[in-house]
Amino acid sequence: MTKTETILDEIYDAWRDHDLERLASYLPDEFSHVIHIPPDVYPLGGVCQGKKAALKRLSLIFMEFDSLLLDPREIVIDPNRAAVEIQIHCRHKETGRSLESVKTNFWTLEAGWPVS
Repeated sequence: MTKTETILDEIYDAWRDHDLERLASYLPDEFSHVIHIPPDVYPLGGVCQGKKAALKRLSLIFMEFDSLLLDPREIVIDPNRAAVEIQIHCRHKETGRSLESVKTNFWTLEAGWPVS
């Protein structure tokens, strides 16, 4: 397993556990996070600049949803980027509604570490 694969695995373990402190340990201060959903459709969509803003957004998501399954299936890594296909199953805490899907995270890397 490469260094980047190990880092990404640990990031997804932290996400699965909703452990923001552990997740933060893998992200640089300048980290940017994008959810490709317009903010007028979902208020937490759009771009967050900086690790602090990204972690605040993730904490709001964690308060809103339970992660029942977060299973990284396929990881493709180039020197400066990675793509991870993930099977997800989440439950909206307020309504109890479930979402099952496959999503892809795209990572920008520097020296094997995620920066975006």
